[in-house]
Amino acid sequence: MKPWHFAILAIGVIIVSKILSKPKLKHFAPSEFGAWYPLMNSELLQKLDALREELGSPIHVSPVNGALGRHGGSGDHSQHNVDMWGEVRAIDVFPTLNGEYITTAQQRQTVYDAARKVGFTGIGLYTDTQPGNMLHVDVRTDKTESQPALWSRVGGDYMGIGEVLA
Repeated sequence: MKPWHFAILAIGVIIVSKILSKPKLKHFAPSEFGAWYPLMNSELLQKLDALREELGSPIHVSPVNGALGRHGGSGDHSQHNVDMWGEVRAIDVFPTLNGEYITTAQQRQTVYDAARKVGFTGIGLYTDTQPGNMLHVDVRTDKTESQPALWSRVGGDYMGIGEVLA
C-alpha cells in the first residue's frame, strides 16, 4: 500500500466513526443534513428531533448554502462555522404547523415556545424568508437554556425577538 492509501483509509475511518456516534433520530434521516452530517453536533440533532416531536409537524432543513455548516475561517464566530468550532452547532430550518409553513406572529410564538422548551441556547426567527418564516436554532456554549441568545430579522434588519412574536 502506498502512504496516501493509509491517509485515505484513516479519513474514511474517522468519518465512519463520527457517523456511527450520532444519535438515533426519530424524525430526521442523515441524508437531510447532506455532507455536513458527520460534523453535526449530536446535542443539536437531538434537540432538533425533540423540537419536531414537540411541534407535531414536519420541519424542513433550509436548502440555502450555509444553512447547516460553512467554512468561515477563524474570524467568523457563527455557530454554523466548522472552522471555528470543529463541528456544526447551528441549523436553519422551516418549521410547519399542521403541515403549513409558519407566517404569523402566533405561529412564530408557538415555534419559539417549543424551541425554548426543548432547550436551544440560540434562537432566531426570520420573517423575510421563503417559503415561510425561518427558524435558526443552535447549541452555543456561551449561553444557557434559561438565558439563550435571541433575535429576529425582518426585512434584512436584525432586532429583538419580541418584535415578531404574539
